[in-house]
Amino acid sequence: MSHDRPDIPEILATLKEFTRGVADKARGSERYDALCAGFLVDVVKRELVCVEAQDKSQAQRLTAITGQSGELEQLYEAFCQNVRGGRLDQQWDEVFDFALQQVIDKVAVTKPDYLAPEHQADALTGNVKKQLE
Repeated sequence: MSHDRPDIPEILATLKEFTRGVADKARGSERYDALCAGFLVDVVKRELVCVEAQDKSQAQRLTAITGQSGELEQLYEAFCQNVRGGRLDQQWDEVFDFALQQVIDKVAVTKPDYLAPEHQADALTGNVKKQLE
């Protein structure tokens, strides 16, 4: 369904601008609160852009690792049970790579500047970078 303007990215940009203005004028805990709100606006923006691709990638990798199919939550449950049960010990490199990618994905949403340059490139494809600018 098509929605009128402003769309979600425009609303988030306006909200970010508003919180920045409040932070510039405020002091103490009010300034902190405004800065936190601005940070959370950025997290929401990245989440909206990244979540679908991250979920799809995670589901594909979990299916390959566990040999099972299902919803993402079910795949994570199977993955965790298999790791705890030692059934993935022979796939340690694949399991470790998956776990590392999960951390990269999460940090890419919450605080992408914290990622090492090589992981920033892994976390945000060109299309996602354009959407976040």
